[in-house]
Amino acid sequence: MTELTTHIDPGSEDWPDFIKRHFGTVAFLRFMEVTVEETGPGTAVLSLPLRPEFANSYGIAHGGIAALFVDMAAGVALRTLKMTVVTVETTTTYLAPIPIEGVLRAEAQTLHQGRRILHAEVRLIAPDGVLAAVGRAIYTATGVDTGDYPARK
Repeated sequence: MTELTTHIDPGSEDWPDFIKRHFGTVAFLRFMEVTVEETGPGTAVLSLPLRPEFANSYGIAHGGIAALFVDMAAGVALRTLKMTVVTVETTTTYLAPIPIEGVLRAEAQTLHQGRRILHAEVRLIAPDGVLAAVGRAIYTATGVDTGDYPARK
């Protein structure tokens, strides 16, 4: 049985736009209801609708949701650089409570692109516009991204 793939001809379209569309098909992002709003070279903006299942015992978003969103946003931003990457480390600094209703926004940008190590920074903006958390992520580059991926259901 032949495995279906999605493919991009690197010369046929804008790579950050391809990454934006591709991440719209990733099952985990769909499960979390994450939308990739914008991409550019080394940058990404994502949104995450908050829901009651994300609450901690205080009735605000659990810190794990913020940390997860930092990793997601950094990964998307770094993938716009046409590299396959794997997370090495993330840190999240919490600045304000995140209400459990509305949409959380992540603004990610590449800080440094080395041959093997990449650094990204993410700002999480709460639904009320408050800077709720900042994160840093370190990834390792595993190769050049060709755009050939297994088909998604």
